[in-house]
Amino acid sequence: MEDKNEVFSPRIEQLGEAALLVRLGNGISESVNNRVLALDEALRLRDVQGIFEQVPAYSTLLVTFDPAVVPEAYLREQIASIVSAGLPPIYAGSRSHTIPVQYGGEAGPDLDELAAAHKIKPADVVRQHTGRGYRVYFLGFMPGFAYMGSLARRIATPRLDTPRVRVPAGSVGIANAQTGVYPFASPGGWRIIGRTGRRLWDSNRIEPSLFAPGDTVTFAESKAEAEQDAVQPAIPPSERPAIRVVEPGAFTTIQDMGRPGYAHLGLCRGGAFDADAAVRANALVGNPAGAAVLEITWSGPTLLAMQNITIAIDGADFGCRVEGAAVPPGLSWLVRSGATIRFSQSSPSRGGARTYLAVAGGFEVPRVLGSRATYLPAGMGGYYGRALKAGDLLDMGQDAAYAGSVAGRYWLGDTGATPTGGVVLRFVRYRGAGVPSARVFEAFIDATWVMSGQSDRMGMRLRRADGNSMASGGREMVSFGVVRGAIQLPPDGNPVVLNVDHQTTGGYPLLGVVAQADWHLLAQLRPGQQLRFEEIGVEEARTALAKSRRDLQRGRDDLTLRR
Repeated sequence: MEDKNEVFSPRIEQLGEAALLVRLGNGISESVNNRVLALDEALRLRDVQGIFEQVPAYSTLLVTFDPAVVPEAYLREQIASIVSAGLPPIYAGSRSHTIPVQYGGEAGPDLDELAAAHKIKPADVVRQHTGRGYRVYFLGFMPGFAYMGSLARRIATPRLDTPRVRVPAGSVGIANAQTGVYPFASPGGWRIIGRTGRRLWDSNRIEPSLFAPGDTVTFAESKAEAEQDAVQPAIPPSERPAIRVVEPGAFTTIQDMGRPGYAHLGLCRGGAFDADAAVRANALVGNPAGAAVLEITWSGPTLLAMQNITIAIDGADFGCRVEGAAVPPGLSWLVRSGATIRFSQSSPSRGGARTYLAVAGGFEVPRVLGSRATYLPAGMGGYYGRALKAGDLLDMGQDAAYAGSVAGRYWLGDTGATPTGGVVLRFVRYRGAGVPSARVFEAFIDATWVMSGQSDRMGMRLRRADGNSMASGGREMVSFGVVRGAIQLPPDGNPVVLNVDHQTTGGYPLLGVVAQADWHLLAQLRPGQQLRFEEIGVEEARTALAKSRRDLQRGRDDLTLRR
């Protein structure tokens, strides 16, 4: 359903210390979206150094950047000059796609109920759905998920009251006046009317997403079964493994610094949750900052060294021991072939939720879209796109003869350990469209919050320590680009902080964005831990970020000098 809302001059909203949200209109309309896509293309052509991501949505363009490389004022000037020069009214270069769909039955479990709600036959729903072309407004939620419209008013239907725990890959759904296809199996609240076997995302393609903003999609009824073939990530046979996983621990994955540059296709950067800890661990064993490491969550694994290796641990202290000898965080350690690396399993970790294990040479798994990081929602990267299991064999990237040369190094500076008590998270307030009332904001600041056990790498769910929820939750909005650390306020009044594997777009009002200098604190919070929020200004957040970067670089430089 196309909303005939106004088109206006750009309104640039601050999203934390390193992102701008350019708002070009209201609602869902092709005219506004054309302007968004034209601005996106024009800004990309200027190739401004320091811009990380550009994420178009219905009526907004999110621009994330490094404030140490490109001044915010300069970026605002670039955006203003593009708009003042005139945005083309039509977005050129779009493609057309025809997607075969098996409607109804197991493939479309909501078709009959949806038809009954509209007092029409299921075949009429199919005719309405296949009878027009749909514009791809933007991609978000997950890699390759296209938000398409506008649906015929006759079959427009709200989302399910209770989302499904699992929606199969290829499911074709309806949400109000939108339609879309789930590229991967995931939770979801859209009404499922059919399924396609067409693969929407393939990391091996030059353009991994089948759809792009501005494309036109037509659905065609097909009687063929629409089952998608599982794609198994390719892991070459291990010729000389460095480590065998005896026990995987609670949740252990391979991570690096992630995949920048794909947010416009619905794929967030991801990577190590506590990036600073991963960088320190790598530095201790002589690796580049972006080498692949093990991210160990809640409790540690048991690992068997299959050749001489040098390891380093950084982050939370999980009680690492090698053949009975304690290996504390911030120290590199030579592990002889046949030795076992263990972590204390009987007691909670001290000072956080995650620790990082680096091996000299880095862990060797295939790069997917330029990164070795595990992205679980799409089963992508890392070790077969999943958490480690007992029996997995891990290779490292350099010969074992070099392992001993970096053993015995230690980190002189602060390792950033998280206190086990209450935590204060600094954040920059959001003052753009749809912000909650001042009363709600003050209640958020005044409250003590507790991290829910339902939190994960995608988002941290909060509840008030006193058991109450916010007096007034947020209402759903037209989706826009969001950033890591954004504090969303859903209708139930319980905030959600977006984490490292966050969706790239969202439709809940924002309270603010957690300062990047405190992202390591988010990574180290454990369920049940209490926290509060402290508002700071943009420049204060940038100063804190610059200091944390200097401290990290000073520690790396010191290791180099002490070789």
